[in-house]
Amino acid sequence: MDILHEFSTALLQARQRKNATQEQVAWDINVSQASYNAWECGHRLCPYKHIVSLINYFDDEQFTRRVLRILLMLQHNMAGLDRLPKEDMKHYYRRLLALLSDECNRWLQSL
Repeated sequence: MDILHEFSTALLQARQRKNATQEQVAWDINVSQASYNAWECGHRLCPYKHIVSLINYFDDEQFTRRVLRILLMLQHNMAGLDRLPKEDMKHYYRRLLALLSDECNRWLQSL
């Protein structure tokens, strides 16, 4: 699966569900329309800080889930996890989920 294509499709669909223009989204998250267009057309993946802004802007569970899946794919590819035996990969992701859950709980307690 092409990560850029997956992200651009998710972005386009979320924008359409919100019934917004590219210009509106770009203005609201404080980026240029050209940058936003490059993300939605699949020319570039946006920086992480803007991914967070987009998740907040769209407030769309489907978009959020797709973006999280994309971030996991990026991490998976960068870490070379596809070269691990399946059981080692399962162990890695179970550990990652446990750590994320623990960090989320700590963060919520600090509020």
